[in-house]
Amino acid sequence: MIINHTYSRFSVLENVLREAREALHLKQTEVADYVGVTTQTYLKWENGKNEPKASHLKKLTEILKVTGSELIEGQLINNNVDQLSFMKKVSPARTLIDDVTFTSLIFDGIEDKGKFLRELDKSLIKIHGFGLDNPEDIPIDLIDAAIDRMENKAIDESERIEAEIDRQIFNEDKNQ
Repeated sequence: MIINHTYSRFSVLENVLREAREALHLKQTEVADYVGVTTQTYLKWENGKNEPKASHLKKLTEILKVTGSELIEGQLINNNVDQLSFMKKVSPARTLIDDVTFTSLIFDGIEDKGKFLRELDKSLIKIHGFGLDNPEDIPIDLIDAAIDRMENKAIDESERIEAEIDRQIFNEDKNQ
């Protein structure tokens, strides 16, 4: 038996468009209006009958909160996590792993590293009056406070490890 599968050459794109729109609880008309096309045109994109022009891709990425890579590759990266949920999960984990591992994970997970660095720089300037490009302007009291935090984190980790060892020894003694 021969099964004839017909695949739209735009099926990869249509899946991303539909999934991203539904994840954000957007109507097709809302996306179409934002992009500046008719609802019928957007429906053709989402149904794989046609593809958007390059000039529409930027607007699609903005409203659907996807990257250009996601559109091109046809696969969503789970970026639809709201900021508060993300912060609630990441903040405690940040205290439980070393800084090198944590920043490596951030590096691997950030699609637009340049944008991240620009936003980080803006925040530093806004909060502290210095940016990433002028670390010599960092006040010594901020450096001292950072060192104190790292030392306290190391002490806390050491105490946690000691407590874990004590607990294991106690459990071994108890089981004998």
